Amino acid sequence: MNTDAVIQAELGKVGVGIIIRDSTGNVLASSAQSIEVEFSPSITEAFVLLKGLKMARESGLWPCEVEIDARNVVHLIGSPNPLLSEIGLVIKDIKLILETSPKCSMAFVRSANMVAHHLAKLGLEMDNDCFWMEDCPPPPRVVPFVLGGCPSLM
Repeated sequence: MNTDAVIQAELGKVGVGIIIRDSTGNVLASSAQSIEVEFSPSITEAFVLLKGLKMARESGLWPCEVEIDARNVVHLIGSPNPLLSEIGLVIKDIKLILETSPKCSMAFVRSANMVAHHLAKLGLEMDNDCFWMEDCPPPPRVVPFVLGGCPSLM
């Protein structure tokens, strides 16, 4: 699973992108959403990850590998120390969900997060949350990244 957030601070909006794939790279589910929040970038990335984990759990697509492009969020999730800050509440919720799947791994990735990033950009343009099961949205700016990151679909 990959998640990403695109922040449009001047409008108080965040684009949310979530993509869940199987071990061969086939898309199991994806989502593009827009939310109105004014969090720091770290809290926003953690919040979007939490949304992705909840989406995966609720749709029965529990991921084994979670990849995000927010190194500090990955570090905070891996830290055994409790956080007494705003982000600590979100990290605590993420850890509670992850504890239900001990085989789940978390990793920082930069280049492999392009599909989630483009879904998040698409989310900024949307008035409604969109979810696709076993699919991705049709816009040409998202599909090439799905195919490019998944040679088995080419």
